[in-house]
Amino acid sequence: MSDKKVQGNGRLVPARVTGIGYKVRYGIHVVGEPTERGRGPRAAYWAKCSVQLTDGGRVPDGTYFLYTEEGKVHQLKSTDGKWHFLAVAA
Repeated sequence: MSDKKVQGNGRLVPARVTGIGYKVRYGIHVVGEPTERGRGPRAAYWAKCSVQLTDGGRVPDGTYFLYTEEGKVHQLKSTDGKWHFLAVAA
């Protein structure tokens, strides 16, 4: 299992269908995939991350999906301007 910081550009879309999308820069600390050893389901938790509009400004608080340039999708939420992504514990 390995840890790494993933940074890049992507598109942030609200979880509710609104037709709005934001171009953003992001930084996420990702924990690598563990090997499966017959254990039960892994717990999910909210971990800190960073999200910034490429044009400046602020994204409204809420729940979003982040579509990265690499084709990955992450679930994010913002509360009082603080960003978190849904991570899976090993």
